[in-house]
Amino acid sequence: MATPTPMAGEGTLAAVMPLSPPPPAAAEAAAGSAAEAPMLIFLYFHKAIRAELEGLHGAAVRLATERAGDVGALAERCRFFVNIYKHHCDAEDAVIFPALDIRVKNVAGTYSLEHKGENDLFTQLLALLQLDIQNDDALRRELASCTGAIQTCLTQHMSKEEEQVFPLLTKKFSYEEQSDLVWQFLCNIPVNMLAEFLPWLSTSVSSDEHQDIRNCLFKIVPEEKLLKQVVFTWIEGKATREVAQSVVSDNLERSHCCKDASFVIQAEKLIYPLEQSKVGHIKHTESNVGQADRHPIDEILYWHNAIRKELNDIAEETRRMQQSGDFADISAFNARLQFIADVCIFHSIAEDQVVFPAVNSELSFVLEHAEEERRFNNFRCLIQQIQMAGAKSTAAEFYSELCSHADQIMEAIEKHFCNEETKVLPQARVLFSPEKQRELLYRSLCVMPLKLLERVLPWLVSKLSDEEASSFLQNMRLCRCCSSS
Repeated sequence: MATPTPMAGEGTLAAVMPLSPPPPAAAEAAAGSAAEAPMLIFLYFHKAIRAELEGLHGAAVRLATERAGDVGALAERCRFFVNIYKHHCDAEDAVIFPALDIRVKNVAGTYSLEHKGENDLFTQLLALLQLDIQNDDALRRELASCTGAIQTCLTQHMSKEEEQVFPLLTKKFSYEEQSDLVWQFLCNIPVNMLAEFLPWLSTSVSSDEHQDIRNCLFKIVPEEKLLKQVVFTWIEGKATREVAQSVVSDNLERSHCCKDASFVIQAEKLIYPLEQSKVGHIKHTESNVGQADRHPIDEILYWHNAIRKELNDIAEETRRMQQSGDFADISAFNARLQFIADVCIFHSIAEDQVVFPAVNSELSFVLEHAEEERRFNNFRCLIQQIQMAGAKSTAAEFYSELCSHADQIMEAIEKHFCNEETKVLPQARVLFSPEKQRELLYRSLCVMPLKLLERVLPWLVSKLSDEEASSFLQNMRLCRCCSSS
């Protein structure tokens, strides 16, 4: 529903002023420092959000009252902010609020619900940005009114969090627990967004606050040398593709457990110890380059085949449970399903955001991807019903429904993969050089949160042959070398 424009006689300012003035900057009210109480780093996040809201609304007001400003630039700023804020809220909902709910009941749920309400305002804003704002006075006023409403809503929400939630977080959680939660929060943000979020944050705080953030992150970021280097490059305001690629390369190197003279990584193994490596030590030779040069984009097939194998295994396990009537391992089964669902969802996001727009701007599988996500959600809901039913879950309808859901997911994914393999990959091979294909692969990996990336890369490598794993790693190396040259 569109924001109403003012009635005659109310004047332009009635449409563009926020409903109430924003509260003081959160960081000014902070007691203590983030280095001492890591949860207080969220006050700096809030300060950056407030500053961005003020800038966006001010630009929208000038556009409405003075016809001054670049509509395209404002639209880009709005989309960037919505993306940043949504990932911030998603990470809160995934990490912070569930942890708080265990210690203090009936607090966190309210804020998660408010996040959902804020999404309605964002939907309205993004819809407005699709219209001819440049040439329509009424739309410019409506845009200013919408940004004012968003500013008021979000500042009120953040003030409530600061008054009610943050004191509980610092009181109910030890320093170590706070550090772990903040790191988990960051790890739930996609790598490519984290590479923009931290530099954006660093421009919104004072020099003293910036130093406090640095001190806090120095303590909470794990001791892996490259990981610290990447995070601190970002917080210094350098959002470059190379440092984002470093995160992927580091995790890929760890999953492959190899040493490379071109960029030696001395950090402790983050995922698998050396003896668990599938491939082991791989010498860095130019002989791999020819293999990697063929069609790097074809490594999307590695993902497709790995997902196929995993879904086949899940379908087989479903049939085994149907035949045996044994649901003893249903929790482990659910965790496995959740993992592959996340892999599929982020693989689809990467295709929608990176690969398909590059190949053909009119090409879209968004509806198919949404249907797959819906089917995964239905499958998970059924498993939760089985877990809640306990001993009663041996009913025949549960067995048949499980198998039916598994088969439906397999069918939908297979159709989706076949379409991509016949309609997308052939175009990508022709349109793009090997270097561009590698760049697309790298950017696709970076849509994943670090937390998922750490699990996904060793999982993928475990599904590959030695030759495939070597080619995959080599393409990642070559992409990184090209970006830094």
